[in-house]
Amino acid sequence: MSINKKKGRTMTKIAQKRAILTKLASSLFEPEGKNPYYMGDGRAIKNLTELKENLDSLSDNEAHWLASWIEYLGDEETAKRIRAAPDTFKAIINERYTELMEFYHKG
Repeated sequence: MSINKKKGRTMTKIAQKRAILTKLASSLFEPEGKNPYYMGDGRAIKNLTELKENLDSLSDNEAHWLASWIEYLGDEETAKRIRAAPDTFKAIINERYTELMEFYHKG
């Protein structure tokens, strides 16, 4: 296979990954038709930005429920990571927020 074909395949894979992450970012930052996550005090968290802003108000006991909500919004990878290490869910959410902000384009 020529270098140009390899380069073309790599560029295609990068473009596909960007498209997937852009779509995922939209589903987390602007979830259309999805229910919010309700905190213990009744406040509704509607998207990843609000979740990040309220992390200090959440307890480790909520990690499982947050993983389910994040999965419901479309992010199976992050949900899986939280379920595997629930005591680090705040760091996982912060990391994912930072990663996806690069791909989020406000409508």
